[in-house]
Amino acid sequence: MLFSINDCYGSPMFDYVGGNLMDNWFLEQARKGNVYHADTATGKEVTTIHATHTGLTIENPYGSGKDLVMESVSFASSTLAAIAELGLGVGPNESTVVSATTTAAVIHNARLSGGDFGLGVAKAYEVATLSSTPVWFEAMGSVRITDAVEGARELTKHLDGTVIVAPGMYICLMALTTARTGLCSATWAEVDVLTEQEIALL
Repeated sequence: MLFSINDCYGSPMFDYVGGNLMDNWFLEQARKGNVYHADTATGKEVTTIHATHTGLTIENPYGSGKDLVMESVSFASSTLAAIAELGLGVGPNESTVVSATTTAAVIHNARLSGGDFGLGVAKAYEVATLSSTPVWFEAMGSVRITDAVEGARELTKHLDGTVIVAPGMYICLMALTTARTGLCSATWAEVDVLTEQEIALL
């Protein structure tokens, strides 16, 4: 089966031959230098729902002119502890204020041209006082690694472009009821924000 489509940002994208549409779109964006990866350098405690957040937060500053098209978010447990549910939190509304008291996480351009080279507009934090208390957005899974139960490997939420972090918004990895410690990572593409006129033409 072969057909051509336009991407969600209104430009010819690629011919699709029975594969994953968004995988191909992200590959094309990576070749253009528009895809980024962020991770925590060490195991971090992923806190429960709170404005004082540790773990991993990806923030799109107000007025950036870019949308962050999320590809995936991952967590790999590094400490034996109680069973806990992990998922994604988001800001409840747009904010003109960026997060404060932050500890930056590492960001790499997907072209791997060197550490912290060719960075985009997004900010990645291991520790942050967020502009607002996040709301629970979507579950990733249950971490079940204890002294008695060993069953969880890496938890990965493949968003495949179904979540777009607009300017003034953030997305974070968080626990629902019990904090857990592990390695966190996220992948996204940065593309120009569409105007209302461009959206109407899609």
